[in-house]
Formats: sequence, C-alpha cells, structure tokens
Amino acid sequence: MTKLKDLGFREGTISETIVSTCDSKGKPNAAPMGVELKNNNQLVIRPFVSSLTYKNIQATQSAVVNLTFDPKLFYVTAFKEANPNGKLDVNFFEKAKTVSAPRLKFAKAFIEVSVKETRCIGAERADFLCSIQHVEYEKTLPEVYCRAQFATIEAIIHATRIELFLKGTEQQQKRDLKLLDLVNVCQDVVNRTAPDSVYSEIMNDLTQRIHSWRNTQ
Repeated sequence: MTKLKDLGFREGTISETIVSTCDSKGKPNAAPMGVELKNNNQLVIRPFVSSLTYKNIQATQSAVVNLTFDPKLFYVTAFKEANPNGKLDVNFFEKAKTVSAPRLKFAKAFIEVSVKETRCIGAERADFLCSIQHVEYEKTLPEVYCRAQFATIEAIIHATRIELFLKGTEQQQKRDLKLLDLVNVCQDVVNRTAPDSVYSEIMNDLTQRIHSWRNTQ
C-alpha cells in the first residue's frame, strides 16, 4: 500500500481534503474536511455532528478522502448553492473500489476508508478512526506554487466556519469576527497575486456570500 506520508500526510498534522460520503440510499455528498494521520494504516476524520458528512458516515461506516489543490472543487463542495441548480451534480462522483462511499472524479488522489471506531469529542464534533482500504493517485508533473491558489482554499475553509458560528453562541460569534479578518487577508493576497483569475472570481463570490450571511443575522 502507498505510504500516506508520500502523499504529504504527517502524524499530528491536520491535512485539508474533501471527504465524500453517501447516505444509506446511496445519495452522494462531499465537503471540505481536515483529516489527521494516525498511522500509515489509519486516518481520523473529525466532522461536526450537525453535518451531513457525520450522518452519512454513521449510516454507511465508510468514506473517501479526496486530495486536490483545486480551489474551485473546494468551493463547490463547501457551498452547494454555488452550483447550478444549487446542488452538486451527481456526475462529480464515481464508484469507489472497496467501500460504499463514492469518490470525486476530479480529485488527484483517493483514500478509501472504513470506520473502525467512533468517539464523541464534546457537543460539536466526533472522531471517526478509519482504516485505510485502498489508495489510488495520479502520477503527474509537479506544479509551481501560487499563493493565490492556497489563499483561496484557506479562505473557503474559514468561510465554512463563519457560516456556522454566525448562528451560534456569543463566544462563537466573536470567533467569527477573527475568521472574517483572516478571509480579508486571503483576499488581499489573491488581489495582489492573481487579480484577474479564477481565484479572484471565487474570492469575490465568497465575500459576497459572507456579507449576505451577516446581513441576514
């Protein structure tokens, strides 16, 4: 089996991925999610218990961890309403090799996992300790580093928490303001390094979305 450290995973470090799942009837879903390497045979997925990802993993005891650097793929899986018809196209998905959860067609690597152990961590999150069943990846040439690409992904990750915290406690709403500052920093990076690009288009749409959330509170 491919060593996950060869794919950039490090023990004790959260890696940003897109986790794809399905419900008990096979309806697919995908969402950006940080996962942690436990050892070369196990990963920890830590979703919010209110999320569809949590419900789906509970139902099927499986998931696929998809690896990509594509900010657009992070964006449309984080904010389903940004897609045509307001939902992910089922054509984004394909069958996995070893588990019931689907995988994303456009990812660069796939890690198919099954749940070994579930643990609640507070009222908001749960730990799924997952055993790795299959790893598959593309062999492609390396890409140059673009700050705008990674700043856009970082902003999307922050924004998923902004939407959640706006509806939460007073303490969570204070954290929301800090996250908003971080999104603004990311937008500044994108504006300076890629002002007329797919990254700036995503950031403009994202910031408008955040403003609409705040205006409805």
